[in-house]
Amino acid sequence: MWRRNKAFLLVLPAWTVITILFFGGLVDGLIQSMGYFPAAGQSHFSLFAYKELLRSDEFWSSLLLTLRVAFLSTISAGILGVFVAVCLFMLGKPVHSVWKNVWQRTFGLPLIVPHLVGAYLMVLLFMQSGWLSRMAFHLGWIKEVNDFPIWINDPFGWGIIFSYAWKEAPFIALMLYPVLLRTHRSWFEVAQVFGANIWSFIREIVIPLLLPAWLSSSFIVFSFTFSAFEVPFLLGVTYPKMLPVLSYELYTSGEIAQRPEALTVNVLLALIAAGLGLLAYRLSRRWLIAEGRGW
Repeated sequence: MWRRNKAFLLVLPAWTVITILFFGGLVDGLIQSMGYFPAAGQSHFSLFAYKELLRSDEFWSSLLLTLRVAFLSTISAGILGVFVAVCLFMLGKPVHSVWKNVWQRTFGLPLIVPHLVGAYLMVLLFMQSGWLSRMAFHLGWIKEVNDFPIWINDPFGWGIIFSYAWKEAPFIALMLYPVLLRTHRSWFEVAQVFGANIWSFIREIVIPLLLPAWLSSSFIVFSFTFSAFEVPFLLGVTYPKMLPVLSYELYTSGEIAQRPEALTVNVLLALIAAGLGLLAYRLSRRWLIAEGRGW
């Protein structure tokens, strides 16, 4: 029995601590968001924080910004991730192993860069006084540095989108590349017999095989960008704020009575992420069953 359950018993202490802390914090945040917060003199359950938050224009503006940034970041990272994975797959054996390793390390470089460092690199690159604006000025493309487009600390969130697209694309490529490695070389030869070229082979055979893994990895990226804090805090604007930044500022505003409202934002973030995760899971299963995909 010990040998059979050894792996489970070894991870049981860590699993127990993580489970208690995660679900304990989630339950505690839910209770406080529903008005039970004795430290602020609130000892009765109510939905006052939810009503106030849902009536707030700031919340809806922040929700719209958060959804837009998370969606565009995910789509951009997903497209770049597919491109990187397909490029690595097409390198294959014909390329010298040294150059192949160089390209693999180059594409995987963003994985080792922390998100905060990546955000700071976006500041250095895309600010009106950054590297790209000064390069455009010296090349004569713009008359003044201030003529460079505002991509950092802008209301639309372009700086945040650039940062997440660059940072998360290698993660999606890493999730897709093992799927590509499972495709047989003979499949392309068979496709050539029927008149297919390399691009039609990728479009008709490779891309459909990648869709389940792409959907799963894209949802992971969406959930992360939807609830991340540090990059929007550095590259965002004062209004509208993304929801994690709004929750942080409500929690640290100094007014203890606003903490239930801050926790309400976190609860809504968790509910939206869980709902989107369930939707992605159902769509993935339905697509797999309808298409009969499998190995």
